[in-house]
Amino acid sequence: MTDDEAHHPRLLLLDEADGEIEGRAKYHKLLYNYVDEEAEDSELSFVREERGPYDPGLSQAMQRYIDLGHVEVDEEDEPHEIRQTEKGERYMSGYERTKMRLDETFRQTKKRIAETVKKHGEKSANEMVQEENIQEAKDNPFRKDLK
Repeated sequence: MTDDEAHHPRLLLLDEADGEIEGRAKYHKLLYNYVDEEAEDSELSFVREERGPYDPGLSQAMQRYIDLGHVEVDEEDEPHEIRQTEKGERYMSGYERTKMRLDETFRQTKKRIAETVKKHGEKSANEMVQEENIQEAKDNPFRKDLK
C-alpha cells in the first residue's frame, strides 16, 4: 500500500488547511506543491491542464468524501468553497490519532503536508499559478503527464 492510499493526502491537506480551501484550482495547486516540494514517495499523478497542474483523482476522491459526509462544496459562488464538515473533522481527529500510534511514516506525511500548507496555504490560486514550479508545469504540452 502506498503512502497515498494509507495516508489520504487529499483529505489530510484539507484538514491541515483548517478545513477550508477556496476553490478547486487552489486545491490542485496545493496538492501539486505537496508532491513537488515535500513528498518523497507519492503516487498522486498530475497532468497539464489549462490552469496548470491538475490531479485527475481529486474529483473522484472529493465525490467519495462528499458521499461520506466528510466534505461539502459551496457551488453558489466562484471559486467554490470546499469545506470539511463536522463529521469530517471527527473522522480526521480519530484517523490521525490512530495513524500516529500505528504508522511511523504517517508523521512524516503529516509534517510534509503541514509544511505545504504553511508555505502556500494563504496564497490565492492566482498567486500560486505565478510560482516558478507551476509555470514550469504549464510550459508542458496540454494533457501531458507531469508527475
